Amino acid sequence: MVVTDHNNLPKNRILFIHHTAMWYRKPFFQLLGQSYPVEFLFTNVEGYNQTYDTQFSQKIAGMEGLNYRVVPKRFGVAWGAIRRVLGDYDVFVGGSWDTPSDLFETVFYFVIVKLRSKPFILWREDWDWKVHSLKRRMVKLFAGFFSRHADAVLVPGTKHRDFFSKMGVSAEKIFIMPNVSNIALKDQDYLLKDQIIRENKLEGKKVVLFVGRLIDLKGVQYLLPAFAKLKKKMNNVELFILGDGECREELETISRKLKIDSEVHFMGNIDNELLGAYYMLSNLFVLPSITTYYADACPLVVNEAMYFGKPVVTSDAVGTTFMIEDGVNGYVVEERNAEALFQAMYRILSDDHREKKMGKVSKMIIDQGFTYQNMMEGFNQAMEYIKRNTK
Repeated sequence: MVVTDHNNLPKNRILFIHHTAMWYRKPFFQLLGQSYPVEFLFTNVEGYNQTYDTQFSQKIAGMEGLNYRVVPKRFGVAWGAIRRVLGDYDVFVGGSWDTPSDLFETVFYFVIVKLRSKPFILWREDWDWKVHSLKRRMVKLFAGFFSRHADAVLVPGTKHRDFFSKMGVSAEKIFIMPNVSNIALKDQDYLLKDQIIRENKLEGKKVVLFVGRLIDLKGVQYLLPAFAKLKKKMNNVELFILGDGECREELETISRKLKIDSEVHFMGNIDNELLGAYYMLSNLFVLPSITTYYADACPLVVNEAMYFGKPVVTSDAVGTTFMIEDGVNGYVVEERNAEALFQAMYRILSDDHREKKMGKVSKMIIDQGFTYQNMMEGFNQAMEYIKRNTK
């Protein structure tokens, strides 16, 4: 494990259990490993490989120099992680209830950590559970118990902090550790942007951009009729949809029925090297998510669009609405409301000055509050609180 200054290292040895090492988390994990003696266990690498088309294995690129291990599941449970919780450490970070096996494992983690009188730090992105099925109510009971009895809770934003406060968690032990994207502007983005503009004949066009999986949760079925109405008001707009998923065929059918298929570009899953160019050439980013079984927790595509200086329109079913000041760097509209989406898009794209001003504010918000150093500050605050309030 690589650390920067052994003399100044805190005494607390951290056992950090997480699903996997997503590309946007690795810089944070590296900073964490430079500041604390920490051991990482990743318990659902295979599941994330299938969902996000990653290819992580026992060795994860970008995690070099860190003390980490990929723990396989046996009969759906990461037994190796549960056994490790019985071992030597000072502070535990982890806990999840996203799947039945996550909940099962977290019960064991929580009981063992508490019986051993170790501090338990919970890191979650939940913020809204409008669906009141029996299964969801049962999960919420467990989640509320774990949250209230955790020694500290880390969340990505104010919306998530308010959610846990409503579940009875003391405000003093909830700490904001913002989500951060590691996307960065590259020299080739300029060349690729120009190439995409030429290939798609976008000179003089306004581009609306969506990036995400094409699943019901993302609400693209409401974006399409909103864009159809926008197209009637502005004849120089195009919609680019980056991503793939189970709803793609249905969405393409909707596009044809609305007679906007020539202006709506379904690009599928693109190479990450092209992503920056698409953000650059866009005029507006839209994320119209809806509440299904759960809400859209904290999608990093909002961070990415704002990093590239773009106005953002999202629905109120998106967990990152705290990043958008209505009318200042974008708009937050009611979910499942195509008319509201249209109005917000039109207000921005019909006014070049407003569009540029909003984009500048988006960039400023990211630069000032959504860096990996901001993540470390949130984590350090939680650790300081733990030191003050545990023996």
